[in-house]
Amino acid sequence: MREALSRISNSNTSLDKIKLDSMLGAVLLNMGVIDMETEELTSSETILREAEDLLTPNSCKPEIVITLINIENNLGILWSNRDEPGKAKTFLLKAKSLYEDFKCTLQMPLPIESIISNTCEIAAGDFMILEKAYTLTLYYMAQIYGSLKENLKSAIYCHVTLRRQLQYSDYEPIEWSLNSAALSQYFAEQNGFFQSRHHLAAASTILDQYEAKLLESESNDDAYLAKKETFKHRSADVARCWAKYCLLLMTASKARLMNDADRLADAITDMSNLELEDNENICGGDIKKLIFQDLDVTKYESKIVDKFLLTYQDARDVFLCCQTWLNKAKEYYKLDSLASDYIELIQDSSQSYSYLAFFEEDDERRAKMHKRRIDMLEDLIKEINPTYYLQYCRQLWYELGEVYSEILNIKLDKLNKSKEKPTPHLLKKVNMLCEKSIENYDHFLNSVKDKNGEMPAKLEFDMIRPVISAYAFIGRNSMKRIALDKNVQLNHVKKSYDSYQAVVDICKRDQEAARMMNEEHSLCQEMVNILPLKIKKLERESVS
Repeated sequence: MREALSRISNSNTSLDKIKLDSMLGAVLLNMGVIDMETEELTSSETILREAEDLLTPNSCKPEIVITLINIENNLGILWSNRDEPGKAKTFLLKAKSLYEDFKCTLQMPLPIESIISNTCEIAAGDFMILEKAYTLTLYYMAQIYGSLKENLKSAIYCHVTLRRQLQYSDYEPIEWSLNSAALSQYFAEQNGFFQSRHHLAAASTILDQYEAKLLESESNDDAYLAKKETFKHRSADVARCWAKYCLLLMTASKARLMNDADRLADAITDMSNLELEDNENICGGDIKKLIFQDLDVTKYESKIVDKFLLTYQDARDVFLCCQTWLNKAKEYYKLDSLASDYIELIQDSSQSYSYLAFFEEDDERRAKMHKRRIDMLEDLIKEINPTYYLQYCRQLWYELGEVYSEILNIKLDKLNKSKEKPTPHLLKKVNMLCEKSIENYDHFLNSVKDKNGEMPAKLEFDMIRPVISAYAFIGRNSMKRIALDKNVQLNHVKKSYDSYQAVVDICKRDQEAARMMNEEHSLCQEMVNILPLKIKKLERESVS
């Protein structure tokens, strides 16, 4: 067909030259796509460039524009497959310009199907073929900017893609909702809680619409049951994204109060403080415009704020919202069937209590919140096997060590502030908290050691900080244990010394660890120098 069309086009035919070129361009496009799918990239590029050269002189013709945009899109994909996103971008920008230039002509596109069938009447849906091709251009641009690490532009192109899919009713509801929810996570990480909440609300709204249609066609056949199961699964995923939104809002609010207490009025949560070089006019330079204007999402937006939290009541409202979404996710993710996801949900729940405790001023109430964390984490770790879930067990042991330390510090602060003599019950409580914290940190450290009980000569990068921090916490908490007996005191100090020495040994063997944990290394080295004197003193006192 390629040769036949070429011969006819080059002959003195009375047939329309532009239509012949359009058909030849479509043939070349399909040949190039087939070569790309079979990983014949060199051949694919040659054919696609031939098609590009053929059609470019008449790029604004209704018969040409759709095919040429698809050619540029596929050249973009080709160079992306070669890991050259910069070159891929140039072809996608050509496709974008082709679309914009053609729209300015106020003509209707003529798809290849109409040309081949020789029915040149304009159908109502013809423009949709052009719009779909352009939507794909924007989608590919989002991927390319992601590869180029221009994450803000990538996110904006993702949004514009989603908005156009809504505008033209050209989307699959489950997939659209997941993409919108995933995009919301990026916005939340940039403190763009206005945009993040809106995209999550949009995701939930589309899921509601889909559920209503699903219920209208309720049946017991396999296809319907599969759709229902997929809906439950993906609704749980969106619920998890809502919970993450709550956690990120609480995290950012805590960090802001700790680091920027004097500038509480400058609370920007809509990314309007970010600079965007919008030379492609993707959002008019206004990041606040990243909304779906034709979609009513107030049902969900009204349930949670998008501003930084200042008070305990602010935090409590977000905390309760977080728990609601976590409980919804747990309706699908169960420990006995989807253990990893369930474990992460419990970890998220624990973190939400931690952030709420930050906003609580009453020490006893704070301690109870941390106790609630202990209960859920200890109940969980009893149910999971370290052989299969070692990574999660490590995280849980480490967090339990931290939580017991948090309660310990609350009790010690109360003890130090009080002018009354500490009760035996309080002293026993302090020692129990020390022991439980140390016990969990020891579990964590033992899981990192080899079968001979030795630490690796060089720790994995991700393990350096937690291992050194765990040893440092054990060192500190061992010294906080209260004992009247000198021999017991001596054992506590020796345990502390051994922990600090372990940090010094790790940093001596591993310069990367020493650099990363420089402050902790220095403090531990100082304690290793000091504690032998205390040990000798206690040894003398225990003998006498």
